[in-house]
Amino acid sequence: MRKLWALSLLTGTAIIFLVIESHAQQSEQALRALVPRIVASWETFDLSKIEPYYAADPDLTYFDLAPLKYNNWAEYRATVRKVLFEPNSSLKLKMNDDLRVHSRGSPAWATFTFGADITNKQGATSHLDGRWTMILEKRAGGWIVVHEHVSAPLGAS
Repeated sequence: MRKLWALSLLTGTAIIFLVIESHAQQSEQALRALVPRIVASWETFDLSKIEPYYAADPDLTYFDLAPLKYNNWAEYRATVRKVLFEPNSSLKLKMNDDLRVHSRGSPAWATFTFGADITNKQGATSHLDGRWTMILEKRAGGWIVVHEHVSAPLGAS
């Protein structure tokens, strides 16, 4: 009887781990599809297309190339409009092939590098290579970015 009980316990534990692993793989596949959509939303310069991907909780911090930090989505939104959208006419983002996605239940994170081609309203173009980290959380409506860090390596253009 002990052997049967131990075998049942072992089998049940193995099934639980397989279900958990399967769920993590499904989450990671969903995130691999979502991250490029988030990146592409930035190319639109349309905050109504970007905002659905970002949590607006008042206590969340976002980090971008400049300034040092944004204390909440409202600050991030206002500065992005002023610094990125107003002086420029287009932004083309190309994700490199190094996207990594990890999920651990409701939190997940994605990292990748990218190239950005920016055209200002006078027609001048510039290029920036950078790295991007997203921390996402699974909520009732699906995955949403709760923290983001975008940066460029020292010495980058």
